[in-house]
Amino acid sequence: AGAKMYVGGQAKATVADGTSHENNATEGSLEKLAIPANALVPGSTIRIWASGIVEDNNSTDTLTIFIRLGTHATLPASNVAAFTSAAVDAVDADVYALNGVIQIRTAGSSGTAVAMFSFQDPDAVATTPKFQNTAQFAVDTTSAMYLDFSADWSVAHADNETNATMFVVDIVNPST
Repeated sequence: AGAKMYVGGQAKATVADGTSHENNATEGSLEKLAIPANALVPGSTIRIWASGIVEDNNSTDTLTIFIRLGTHATLPASNVAAFTSAAVDAVDADVYALNGVIQIRTAGSSGTAVAMFSFQDPDAVATTPKFQNTAQFAVDTTSAMYLDFSADWSVAHADNETNATMFVVDIVNPST
């Protein structure tokens, strides 16, 4: 009652396709946002809208999509998966989309967060999106953090290619 809210607003909005992840079976970043140390407080929300396209796919090789949050700048797989899709056998030109919220519960070097996402698999066109809640996980809000929209192919092959077509992130903080 009477508390003012601080709205952080849009932290990232891509205006061109992101990095292509191709011919590689090691998880790679499609888009990334650096979040400065101490920017998140209890009650902060990170709102994410993301989409991508399978540019090319080899046979029955599968694709897994992630949203990760953590302190590792260059290896997304080292950060906590706030969202993980099923490994799906996509075909050329399939589109996938997700939206979700990560909420910071506690701040500090042993802070905590929870997440909720809805996701449309690339091989399930016109079906109902899937929903996923992520149990509480650890975050270090005292360090710079990285929010990664990443992908992983099951097999490295020249015909396995995907890239991000949209990555929009809003960060909203309550009054402190």
